[in-house]
Amino acid sequence: MVKFIYCWTVLILVAISEAQDSEETVAVESSVGDLTEDKCNKNRDGCCSELYVGEEEDLVKCFVIHSSKLPEDGDSDVGKTLRFLSCFVECLYKQKKYIGKSDTINMKMVKLDAEKMYEDRPKEKEYHIEMYDHCRKDAVGVYNLLKASPGAKVILKGACRPYLLMVFMCMSDYHQKHECPYFRWEGSASAGTKDQCEDAKSKCYLIDGITLPKKNPI
Repeated sequence: MVKFIYCWTVLILVAISEAQDSEETVAVESSVGDLTEDKCNKNRDGCCSELYVGEEEDLVKCFVIHSSKLPEDGDSDVGKTLRFLSCFVECLYKQKKYIGKSDTINMKMVKLDAEKMYEDRPKEKEYHIEMYDHCRKDAVGVYNLLKASPGAKVILKGACRPYLLMVFMCMSDYHQKHECPYFRWEGSASAGTKDQCEDAKSKCYLIDGITLPKKNPI
């Protein structure tokens, strides 16, 4: 179930996000023996091309709540897809109490949540806060452009707080446009890079003296 939710969310993001600069597969770096703290804090070939949609356990509840809004198989109506995803994202942020006044992102709650989530992982805590701070500002410009577009207004009619969806989409490829440290490394099963990236990530956690967080299988 979790695997389906995770994959479906990624597919939606791919479908509605901006076209990627390149679709060619990048070969993953296979050696983990030469990893250093400096290399762990930077992009690793083949491990930074996947979109980030959040932690798997956070997705399940909201997916179940809003699954009735899922478009039928073969339905190519972009509006329906956006309405589902916007309500799904709103649910995620409500769950974390990240929604502030006037539908903004409450950075105080983001920071408090980061303190709990990444108590013993300071780099991830800092990254999480910086990502939200950047994307809440970036989303304002994107959302204002959408509001000025008659076509976008039609597509987004009935959507749940579209601004929050813009924040979520910004975060999904934040690591591709900024630094991609080891805790964002994710390989692809289809490209055969999943195990190599996971091994490299585990090595970097050890270099930082951190026990690799347990993840639910997806």
